[in-house]
Amino acid sequence: MNTTQHMSAIFKTHIIPNLKLDTLETSETKAIHQVLELLEATDTDAYKNIQSNSDFSGITTNFTTQVAQHIYFHPKRYTDTTEGITFVTAWLPLLNEGIYPDEKSVNKLVEFLTFNLGYFQSEAFSEATEQQLFQVIKILAKSPSEAALPIAQFLILRIFDIRDVLSSEYLIQNCLKHNLLSGTYAVKQDDDTISTFPFTIDSNFINCFFEGNWELFIHKFHQLLPVGRVYEKSAYDIMTPWFSSDLASYYEVNPNRALNATEALKERLIWADAQSDALLHLTTAEGNYPLIQALANKKWDSGDVLLFNTRDTNIPKRQQDAGYNNFLEWLIADSGANLNSEAFKDYGIKILSENTANNLPIECIPFWFQIAHPQTGFKNHSETFNSLFSKLFLEDDSFGLLPTMRHKGEDVQITGSFVIRTIAQSHSNVLLWFERLQMDGLKNPLNQFLIRALCDAGEALLELFPAEEQEKLQRFLLTLAYSSRDASAVVRAKNIPLIAEALGFLCVETGNFTRVNEIWALKDLDANAIEVCNQFARKHYINENRPLTLNIIQAWFNYLGDYYYSVTKEAVWVPEALTTQGERVAQYFNLQNEDVGFFLDRLVNRVLSFHKRCKSKEASNPIFKTISADIEVFLIDFLGKLKNEKLHLNTITHLYEYSNSDDSRFSSNDALYDQIESYSQFVLETEAAELEEATEQDAEETQESESAEEFVNAVPSSTIDINAIEVNQHYIEALLTNLETYKTAGCETELLNFFNTHIEDLKTWLSNDDTGLEMRFGQTLYMTLLDVDLAPGTPLETYGNLSKNIFVHLVKGSNLANSYAMGLKAISKSGAYSDPLANALLQVADQLNA
Repeated sequence: MNTTQHMSAIFKTHIIPNLKLDTLETSETKAIHQVLELLEATDTDAYKNIQSNSDFSGITTNFTTQVAQHIYFHPKRYTDTTEGITFVTAWLPLLNEGIYPDEKSVNKLVEFLTFNLGYFQSEAFSEATEQQLFQVIKILAKSPSEAALPIAQFLILRIFDIRDVLSSEYLIQNCLKHNLLSGTYAVKQDDDTISTFPFTIDSNFINCFFEGNWELFIHKFHQLLPVGRVYEKSAYDIMTPWFSSDLASYYEVNPNRALNATEALKERLIWADAQSDALLHLTTAEGNYPLIQALANKKWDSGDVLLFNTRDTNIPKRQQDAGYNNFLEWLIADSGANLNSEAFKDYGIKILSENTANNLPIECIPFWFQIAHPQTGFKNHSETFNSLFSKLFLEDDSFGLLPTMRHKGEDVQITGSFVIRTIAQSHSNVLLWFERLQMDGLKNPLNQFLIRALCDAGEALLELFPAEEQEKLQRFLLTLAYSSRDASAVVRAKNIPLIAEALGFLCVETGNFTRVNEIWALKDLDANAIEVCNQFARKHYINENRPLTLNIIQAWFNYLGDYYYSVTKEAVWVPEALTTQGERVAQYFNLQNEDVGFFLDRLVNRVLSFHKRCKSKEASNPIFKTISADIEVFLIDFLGKLKNEKLHLNTITHLYEYSNSDDSRFSSNDALYDQIESYSQFVLETEAAELEEATEQDAEETQESESAEEFVNAVPSSTIDINAIEVNQHYIEALLTNLETYKTAGCETELLNFFNTHIEDLKTWLSNDDTGLEMRFGQTLYMTLLDVDLAPGTPLETYGNLSKNIFVHLVKGSNLANSYAMGLKAISKSGAYSDPLANALLQVADQLNA
């Protein structure tokens, strides 16, 4: 026999026979008549009596309180637990039809349920009966009647009473299973009307379930939060839909209670291992997060780290700022003891790693410098934080050189000047960082960050660092650049251009071309730096705002060789020098009072020699046609402004002969051809005038001429006494002059041989020289390597070998060695030279790299 039949039997045996129908109004009797039909009690005397003695025509059914008590209020049925359960579950047919008990009857039911909670949890209570009992409870709790509130009050009261944790847990699981305490609840008002309210923690909720006492609710709520079975749902899951802006507002005006809530949440997270996002993210109507604010206004422990790690990252930044600062303070508290904690390993790292720089406070940067520096005692953690902050501040390409971060409640773009002045606190500290971190090289992320800061500071570096410190800073940066061989290709690609750019700001006014060339040579370390380095060199070698010097002009035409032999890959600014500086060069020489004809002769010869080479190759490679065209532009501009008398006769003659040779093809450039013709006409006119003057000279002049000839013949071919040579400025300048003029002045081989035997003394002297001779030596010796007249197998091979040996000893180990080696390799493979000379150049490159 099923339970319903038993229930029906209970009604037939104990309830229906005791109905007092004579006390009822006709409308109430009609209600009883309907109840008996629903209970299938039509064979009872009560039903038959009503059926035969009542006329319900025009009568409306009225389920009054009296009717409800006739059906539901029978306390004797609860004296036996089994009978009581059978009685209650027998209500289902009526409840399903919307016939609900009155408040008095439900209160009696609540007493029964409360008394028998222990039995409901026993094995004697079958699952089928439990299902029916909670079906009754659910219908009552969700009914729009006066029965709803007592049932909801019973459930909430017992759930929140953790003194009987087993009963509390039993009701929690059944509420979750049957979806109880959700949606709405009904309340009988003073005027007997029924009002419906949502299950939301507000004043109505507090009034109905906690005697109108917010403090009572909060106290019980916090007690209940940590309670529950691990990995299972709990009361928190029932209450989550109840959370409201009213609850958030309560916490906002009661910050101590908000702190209590965070403590309860931490216990819940630690002991129940259950998430609590909803409560943590309670939000007021104004968008404030009171529990997040509570975390901001306290000294942290490991539980706060855990809790902050679970926050919603979409919370407004201004409400997270203080939390991040508290986190940093927690990390370094007690001499960094928390860095070894499980809380940091499990949750703290995530706070940084699962983040972006623009959410973090600028305090992260000095923290990083402190924690990751090798001399601050946190060596075991430097790798961890270098990895974290590299991702945040270096690898994220969504920002420029430096990130946007949080400062005083605002988004602030970090600048290089700010890093130097405020974070590092002084330029001296920056140099100190570099000095201490120099051994780590470019692979150290702190060095990479400082490079970005310096690059971002730009021209302000000249104000931020005194002149004497600028020089130290340049050396640090160059050292870092050359340490990049130990760094990854990605690090080199990002940082070498930045180092070059920062050095460009620091060297903006320098006249030290040795340093200029060192910076320019950084292009050989990474292809990404080529453009920056070439532009830097161009600004120094071609600068309209600086007066020309003989050294700069000489450099232009020395580098013409690099440009030609590298097939335009090296010295890429040479075309600009050729096409824009011709008139300027002419004006420079026009203003010189001394005889500059010798230098101009070398200049013209060098330019014509490369023009000739280009013409011979332009059919096979259009690049050479472009170079020869640029040379012609220079010659037009230069010769067009140069005073005729500045050129020696042999130079003009060479120009004229080359212009009319098949090699030049100047005839196709009318402007240039005519210009050279005008120089030739000047020579003819000058020669005629000189001839006329010569015919007027007398015998005395002839005698003087003979005496002069005797004097010249008496002068030895060399003005240098080999036995008197010393390593001093006089003889060093004499050697340099001979290297520059050997083609016309003859080779001082013995002088060159002397310095080969005293090479270390020469190197020491040049390193201490501040007049630029060291740079001139390097450039001049480099050009001797490329001179075909000094190549192996030529009459001047000995002079060439001696020059090559000095070049290797002076350059090897310098910052320019790599650049020279790469240039020589490129030239040797260009096909411009014979195999013996090309092999000799490769040999020099290998020696420089050895």
